[in-house]
Amino acid sequence: MKAAGYLVRVDNLGRIVIPVRIRRALDLHNDSCLELFTEEDRIIMRRYQAVCAFCGSEESLTEYKEKHICAHCLEAINKSRV
Repeated sequence: MKAAGYLVRVDNLGRIVIPVRIRRALDLHNDSCLELFTEEDRIIMRRYQAVCAFCGSEESLTEYKEKHICAHCLEAINKSRV
């Protein structure tokens, strides 16, 4: 893990500010989504990437009832319904 050398404080609403240099380096914008994870005493943030709910693929996704399904799995589901 690369140390960035920034110290940020949590405000009274539980928010932190990601420094502009880090946002620019990671191409984060106002509408960017991040995922948060904990690992022991660490908080890990990464850019959210939608994946298929069944196989984990990131390609050819369709959203259905707030879930993502890839074209391959959607085709398999449609074939099994016949």
